This record gives sequence, C-alpha cells and structure tokens, in this order.
Amino acid sequence: MRTLLLTFFVTNFFIVFSQKNTLPANPYQQEFAFAYTQYPDVPKGILEAVSYTMTRFQHLQNEEESCTGLPKTYGVMGLTLDGKNYFRNNLNYIAQVSGIAVNDILQSPQQNILAFATAYHHELMLLSPFQFQSQNYARILTQLSELPDNGLQQDFALNSHLYAVLSFLNDVKMQQAYGFPNYQLDLEKVFGEENLKVLQASKVIISDSLIEGDNGQVYKITTPNSKSVDYPPAVQDLTTCNYSSRSGTLVSAVTIHTVQGSYAGCISWFKNCSASVSAHYVLRSSDGQVTQMVLESNKAWHVGSENPYTIGFEHEGWVNNAAWYTVAMYQSSANIVKDITISGYGISPLRTAYFPWTATTNYNSSSIPGSCVKVKGHQHYPNQTHTDPGANWDWKYFDNLINNTTPITTITANSGTITDNGGSSGNYTGERQLYLIQPVSASNITLTKVQFDVESTWDYLYIYDGNSVAAPLIGYYTGTTIPASITSSGGSVLLELRSDCSTDALGFEFNYIAASPDIIPPTTSVAAPTGWVTGNFTANFTDADNAGGSGLEKSYYQVIDFDGTEWRANANNGFFSDNFDAAIHSDWTSVVGSWSINTNSLFQSDEVEGNTNIAAALNQSLSNRYLYHFEAKIDGSGTNRRAGF
Repeated sequence: MRTLLLTFFVTNFFIVFSQKNTLPANPYQQEFAFAYTQYPDVPKGILEAVSYTMTRFQHLQNEEESCTGLPKTYGVMGLTLDGKNYFRNNLNYIAQVSGIAVNDILQSPQQNILAFATAYHHELMLLSPFQFQSQNYARILTQLSELPDNGLQQDFALNSHLYAVLSFLNDVKMQQAYGFPNYQLDLEKVFGEENLKVLQASKVIISDSLIEGDNGQVYKITTPNSKSVDYPPAVQDLTTCNYSSRSGTLVSAVTIHTVQGSYAGCISWFKNCSASVSAHYVLRSSDGQVTQMVLESNKAWHVGSENPYTIGFEHEGWVNNAAWYTVAMYQSSANIVKDITISGYGISPLRTAYFPWTATTNYNSSSIPGSCVKVKGHQHYPNQTHTDPGANWDWKYFDNLINNTTPITTITANSGTITDNGGSSGNYTGERQLYLIQPVSASNITLTKVQFDVESTWDYLYIYDGNSVAAPLIGYYTGTTIPASITSSGGSVLLELRSDCSTDALGFEFNYIAASPDIIPPTTSVAAPTGWVTGNFTANFTDADNAGGSGLEKSYYQVIDFDGTEWRANANNGFFSDNFDAAIHSDWTSVVGSWSINTNSLFQSDEVEGNTNIAAALNQSLSNRYLYHFEAKIDGSGTNRRAGF
C-alpha cells in the first residue's frame, strides 16, 4: 500500500527546479499525430525517426549548398529533389505515390510529413499479407530513401542510414522524449550479426573490396583487408576516385567541414566519381563513428586551392542547426586531430583555432585567421565560397578537447599575487597556460587587476567560475580591457591564457583574496510573557549574526495560537499553520484522493489514484518572499510513489 504522511507549516520562500534537455525539440508533434491518424498502420515513431535522422525536426528549404556538392534535401523529412544523377530523387517518387504536389511538399511541413506517411502506407500495402513483419521497416525505408544500393560501399552507406533510423526507434530516451512505443527491434536479424557489429563500430575502414569495423568485423565476406593505417579507430571505406596525389606537398593543416547532409549520404556521395569531391574522414553525429574515405597520404578534394596541404573532416549535419554538433562527434573529431598531431606532420595541437570570433569569421571577408592557425574551418581558408562549419561550431570547446593535457598550476594560499609565466615584468611565453586558485574552504575568490596586457584580438585570458575549463565562463578578455575586479561564486577560479604563435605581451598580474564561508549560524532571542495569556500581548524577538559574519538578509517568523481545539495561525497577517490536531480544517479543499487525519499528520490512503490532490488558499500579498516548510513520508507497496508541494 502507498500512503502519504504530511506535516505542514508555511512562511516565505521560493524554489525553482529546472532540467536541461539535450535532445532537440519537435515543433511538429501535431503534424506527425495527424499523419498517424490518417494512416494508423504506419508504426508510431517511424516518421519521427526518419525526420530526426535526416533533419533533426527542421523544415529545410533554402539551406546553404554543401561544400562537397552533396544534393540538397528538403522539408521535415529530408527528401531529395535533385540527386544529380547519383542519388535517387525520392521527393518526386513520394509525390507521385502520395498524390501531393512537389511544391506543397517543399513548402508545407504538414504536407511534407503527410506525403512520407502516405508513401510508407503505400509500400506497406504492397507487402500484404506480410506487411507487419519487423523486417519490413528496413525494406520500406530503403524504398523511400534517396541512397543508391548498388555495390558494397553503397550498401554500407544505405544500411548506415537504416541503422540510424532503427536505433532511434529502439532508444528508450527517444521513446520517452518523443512519445512513441517501446520498440525492441532485433537489429541483428535486420542487418546480420557481423554487419551490425560494423555498423556499431566506433571506426569503419572502407576500401574497394572490404568494409571493416574497428575490432576486425567484416561488413561483407570478401578478400580480407587491414584497418585504416592512418587512424585505427575509423572504418575505412576508401573511394576509388575523387582524389589525387599531393605531388610532394607536405601536410600542414586540418580542415573542419559540415556536410549539409547525412553521414550515410556523404559516404555514398564520395563514391560517386562524377561528384569530384571527397574528404579524408566523415563523422556521424549520433555516436561519432568515423569513416575514412581517402588516405592521408593522398590529396582529397574538399577545400579547393588549399587541398595539397590539408586533411579534411566532414561532419554530419547542417551549419544552421547546432543539434547536429553532438558531444560524441566533437570528441571523435578531436581524437582524430590529436592523432594527426602525433603523426609526424609537425602540426601542433595548440595551433587549433580558439578565438571567440572564429565561428563567425570568414577568411574571404576578413583575411583572418592566417597560416599560424593549423586546425580551422573551411570558412577560414583563402579562395573559398563556403562558410562551414559556421556559427554553431564551438571552437573553444573543440580546442579544450584537443588540448586536454595542459598541466595546471594550482595555488592554495588564501591570498597573494598571481602572474603569467613571464612574471610581473616579463612577457608571457607559450600558447596555453592554466592557473587554478583553490584555497581550502574558500566561499569565493576576488581577483583585483594590477596589470593586464595581451595581444589584442589574438591572445585571450579566459576566467572560469570553477576548477576546470568545463566550469561556467566568467568572461574572456583581450588587449588591455578587463574589469578592475572579478569575484567567483565559489571556492575555485581557473585562469587560462591562450595565445597564438606570434606576438607576446606583458600578460596579467592580479592580487587575489579568498573569502572564508560564514559557518556560524545567526542567533534568535525571544522575549514573551510567561504562562497562559488570553488577551492581546506583545512578544519581541531579535535575530543577530556574529561579529564579522555575513549578516542577515531576511528574517522569517511564525506565530500560532491554540483556540481550544487546535493550533492555528492568523491568515490575515500572512501566516498559515496546521498541526493536524483534529479533523481536516475547512481551509482545506480535498480535490482528489481519500484524505484524513492520522496521528497529527495529513493522511492519503488511495493507492489507485495516480495524482491525488488537496489544497489550501494562502494570503501571499503581504511580502515579496515566503518560506514554505513541510515534511512528508511515503509508504506502500507500489513502485510509483511520489509526492510534491
């Protein structure tokens, strides 16, 4: 049995709980629901799975063209209108099957979703009487996809797409977030045991005759092939075209791209010998899987005139939707960069773009960053027309992942002076320094500027409100401008001095002092008449903090009186109290549930009702802050036991 024991007392306070949802919102819930209403045989969740995989629930219309030439996709469902004689024009096919005009599919999110649902229903009917077998998910999705399936590599690209869609359906978090049933699809039955292992691998190697996962699983039984010699965690799927020799040019930089399309689509497109485009690595958004398409020793075709000296990464997604840039993909991309920096090319990881302006700066319009920066975006090279990875790529986060082994100088004294490695009078050296001020039992730390001078625009001091670069950022500063004093919210503050490869300056010097927490509680003294009083009386109370303490911001008090039957408080003066001495008071309104008084507690005994409720009105017009205090106990045999106020 589930029961609730509650003791209750009110003054003034306010609490807010929040939860950060990392999954993208679905603004088209009503449109999806309408489509399922029209076609009840379409499995609930399948439309969301395709939309999430292709567009992250975005209605794509006039998106920037991919720097790889990858065909554009349209609408919430990510349909292809012009496959450039390589991809299938599935938008036209779906329009034909659904009877919905191409222009309506392009313009209207509802018509885009409904057209796909209609086409799915059409394909389902063609499978009668076996239309409800689970294997049909993959068959129908294949029929409605833009991806070709001829040849080993194309088959892998297509099945990468199918794996992403079906994994979405199997994901409990997705089921809860987007409200569809608990599917338990047997993906091994759909893809086969070995193929599933490759599809789930963190790295895949693709060559002309073999596709292999990072633990040696072979996608198809063919002539054995080795893993990627460049980056073993990757899947190697080397294209037979769209690359050439570096002709002796040494590798000296890394280029970050965004596909403007899907992972599977990009892999397939790079196999299209008419595309005349490629990159060395392609990364999947959902889990960071890496597929190598061109050996690092060869020249991939991804950044025009700058191809000879660069290694290119294509990241699944679209530049205007940050949801594609997942933690898994950032980390996977950073891992490849770190591998490249220890592969003998002479590229320092500290030459990664980190500047606050990086994401919104294009070289063609500003001529920055220059050749000093070695890991940067397509938009940061000369002679380019594309602006990926764009404004949503978090360069400082990426830099922190790549340069995650920088030693930290820790300072534990309660006060003192802190400078960069050049001291008070010399210039700083090096490209990254980390200083952690963390005195024992400090409640906050205040930095007071003595001097601040770093190379404007290129060198920055980042100050974090905590003990790591993952802590909230207080601010970043360049040139000679910084607040006179900065105070942390807690007992740690981290300083990161990040500089480029050229000009140094005097750097920073701060005096700092740590405040110790006030651990001595305030005191309260009460002076009131003794004995029973039946008339009006005055009681005095005094709240005080100790000398040198943090002081009192607000005092709360509660006055109750005994009326001969029970203890109550004066609601007209903003008080409310109930010790549950006798029967439930008339102040309470029982809304749902079986409520009674049991041993000076409010007792709810209905274990069947899922959302019981009892309420009392409060006078909350006499102050700007109220403190609420209640105690609750939950018993019973049910698994769904909870209470709230």
